[in-house]
Amino acid sequence: MKREDCCLTTTGHVIPGLHAIPQLLFRLPSCSTAEKTEDVIMCQSSLNTLPTENHGYRGCLLGLTASNWLMRWDVNTGKCLEAVYLSHRYKFRHIAWGTFLENFVVRSIHTKHTAAARAAGIPQPLLMVLAMFKVFPLRFIAMMEINKHVFGRDVTDAMISQGVLVVMYQGNTVRCFSFDDIVDKNSVMKADLFKDCGDFGTVGSYPTGLPLTVKLTECPPVLFEVKCSEHSLQLGGVPWHYLITPPAQGYKGVFHVRSMETGAMAKNGVLDMDSVSVEPDKAFFHTDDSGRIFHMGPSTLRVLRIRSGSHGYELVPDFVIDAHSPCSTSRPQVDGMILTSSGRQVKKLLLDAYADPCYESLQGVDYESDLDILAVTSVSQRDDKLVGHVCFHDNQTGALLNRVELEEAWDETCDHTISLDLDTLVHIVKTPQRRYHCYVYKLDRTVGQIEEKQPRQKGKRRKSTRRR
Repeated sequence: MKREDCCLTTTGHVIPGLHAIPQLLFRLPSCSTAEKTEDVIMCQSSLNTLPTENHGYRGCLLGLTASNWLMRWDVNTGKCLEAVYLSHRYKFRHIAWGTFLENFVVRSIHTKHTAAARAAGIPQPLLMVLAMFKVFPLRFIAMMEINKHVFGRDVTDAMISQGVLVVMYQGNTVRCFSFDDIVDKNSVMKADLFKDCGDFGTVGSYPTGLPLTVKLTECPPVLFEVKCSEHSLQLGGVPWHYLITPPAQGYKGVFHVRSMETGAMAKNGVLDMDSVSVEPDKAFFHTDDSGRIFHMGPSTLRVLRIRSGSHGYELVPDFVIDAHSPCSTSRPQVDGMILTSSGRQVKKLLLDAYADPCYESLQGVDYESDLDILAVTSVSQRDDKLVGHVCFHDNQTGALLNRVELEEAWDETCDHTISLDLDTLVHIVKTPQRRYHCYVYKLDRTVGQIEEKQPRQKGKRRKSTRRR
């Protein structure tokens, strides 16, 4: 692979061709703190054909500004395609996909109960506001309040995902509601962007903003309720299952897989690597719509499938990926000698169950849908420094296709994100000082091809850092 460095700012880069370096596409103009971009998602999809009026179908960046504007910037030019004013009453700060490339949700900050209002006994029932939009083209669907009078006094947060309104409560309780059903039965008006809406005014214009199109007077029917640690609930699988960490002390890093229909735990549904590590195990549903589950420990990645058995559902392994580690052996290893206070020499054993950060350990996994490849990141120690590796595995069999080493040093005090997009590998590093570095690699030979000893081609490198 060939690496190029670039900075992470509010800019767009393109990497045309095999050996090209990132080229600047656009840079958004500087703005004041009051107008800065708070959150952004990428909205881009490959289309076979574009309609004649393709303004609403172009790839774009969707961003929220501190001044409550929802912006659409052309992903190739940075030109503003649309600007929607959200509200002068609520402060929106978060944007996320509800259903990827179908709809997204903007969330307001939590409403604070002022000390004066609390002392005067004035209640503050409003927690937050959610607004949903569809893309291709951009359309406003609904906006609603999360009100404590409706959902309960102990409600703490809410989000919409896959058409489900997920509401979180004190005591690790999560309740799920049908968002589509809520909109169908509780809409008080229909509002289209940039069109007149009676006495309210023009929807999405300044200073009108967006109207509350959904108003609830009572709590809607609960589809599903569960208690889980840190409100971490994942839905997926075929058929539908949910994945949680039980809300019991000492259970962090242990996961339960249960049926959505009956609540019964799947056979082998307790996921626990039974290893000692600084970082807890991770478990999540695969994003390839196969319904499989990733279970990642310090040095092992298990890919599990839900299968119908004679007594319900069970988890069976599809394949297992092990990190290449100098301590991957079934026998304890001698790791030097320890001298006791009496002068006795004692051998120090390194057990398999102990995950030493100095040895190779798994850091993350990313899925490339077009190539059907898994990119598994691991870290090992070499000459008193940490080295990052990326292994490419077949998504269906787990077979190792190639293994590459990252050129940049791996700093364990930083946050690392590695993603694969076709033949481009992106490594984003966030330092404790909130400075960002972006390393871009291009695959420059056929995966699995026998490597020929040739002198490395030197390319131009650009590296810079900026505060976001």
